[in-house]
Amino acid sequence: MKRKHIPLIEIAASALADKLTSVERAELVRAEAPAAAVLRMFTPDHIALHCWGGSDKWWNLDMRRRGPELKAKDRADTSRAAKSVRIEGDWKKFVHYLHTGKKPPKRKSRWPSRPFPKRLKT
Repeated sequence: MKRKHIPLIEIAASALADKLTSVERAELVRAEAPAAAVLRMFTPDHIALHCWGGSDKWWNLDMRRRGPELKAKDRADTSRAAKSVRIEGDWKKFVHYLHTGKKPPKRKSRWPSRPFPKRLKT
């Protein structure tokens, strides 16, 4: 039988199997595990977070073993990203004015100006 091509899932599984220990890899080879089983052991992880300008291209992705340490890293990345977005949102207008060389406008106070309205005597 003539082979037309090697399926992409088989190529990906072969590449990811190189990240396994030799014992794990030998066990999967002995069991003739399907390519999908090898792929399910890994998940893509951004090197530079997407919210900080990181790309979804291959050079910014690291295939990591799934497990509790990856979940902890994901939680830490999420909180770091959320904090940076919050801070950037709070200071964006001020930094814009700094770069243009102008003073930012004064913020209007939520408190009424003096003198306060007089109370009616009852």
